[in-house]
Amino acid sequence: MKKAVIATVVVLLLVAAVLQWGLDRTPAGTDEAELDRFPSASSLLDVLGGARQYLAYILYIKTDELHHAYYGVEADEAELIPYFLLITLLDPGYISAYYVGTGNIDAQGHRDEAIEFNRQGIAANPESADLYYSLGDLYLEEMRYEDARAAFEEALQYEPEIISRNTLLTALAATYKALGDHEALRGILMDQVLYNQTRLYTEELTYEESKEIVKHINNILSSLVGPAAHAPEGVE
Repeated sequence: MKKAVIATVVVLLLVAAVLQWGLDRTPAGTDEAELDRFPSASSLLDVLGGARQYLAYILYIKTDELHHAYYGVEADEAELIPYFLLITLLDPGYISAYYVGTGNIDAQGHRDEAIEFNRQGIAANPESADLYYSLGDLYLEEMRYEDARAAFEEALQYEPEIISRNTLLTALAATYKALGDHEALRGILMDQVLYNQTRLYTEELTYEESKEIVKHINNILSSLVGPAAHAPEGVE
C-alpha cells in the first residue's frame, strides 16, 4: 500500500512537471518577473522542492546505469533514448543527459536527430563547452570541417565539465589539420603544450600522471618539429 501511494505521488508530480513545462516553457526556479504565461505552475513546483529537477536526477541516475549495462548492444541502448528526451524535458539544464543522449541517438544511426538534440541542449545551455564539443564531434564525423571548427572554437570559450580540455584541444587540432590550416594547427598545439605544462605545476598529480603529461607534451613537440623540419637542405 505504501509503495503504491509513493508511486502515485511520483506519477502525479511527473505529470504536473511535464504539463507545466509543456504550457509554460520555463525552468523551475525561474525569477517570477521572467515567467511568461503560467507563473503559478512554476511556483507550485518550486514549493514542491524543484520536482522536475529531482525527477530528472532520479531518472538520469537509473538511465546512466542502464546505459553502461547496455553499452554496445544497440537494441537495448535504443530503449534508453525516450528517457534522455524525458530527462531533458523535465530539466533542460541537465547537460549530461544531452551529452550522453546525443551519443546514444547517433549510435543508432540517426545522425541528423543527434545533431538536432544536441542543438536543443546548446539552446538551453549556451555556455556548455561539452555540448559544443559534442556537436563539433558529430560534424567532424560528417567531414563538415568548417562547422566542426566553429563548434570547437566556441567550446574553447567555456570550461568543460564532462570532457577534458586536452580532448577539446586535440579535436580542434584534428580539424585544423583536416582543413589544411597549418598556422592554426601550430597555434593550437602550442596552446596544448602550455596547458599541459601549467597542469604539471598547478595540479596535484601522481608520478604516473605527471609522466603521462610529459610524454604527451613530447609527442606534441615532436609533431611540431619533425625530423627534417629545420634541417639543412639535403639533410633528412
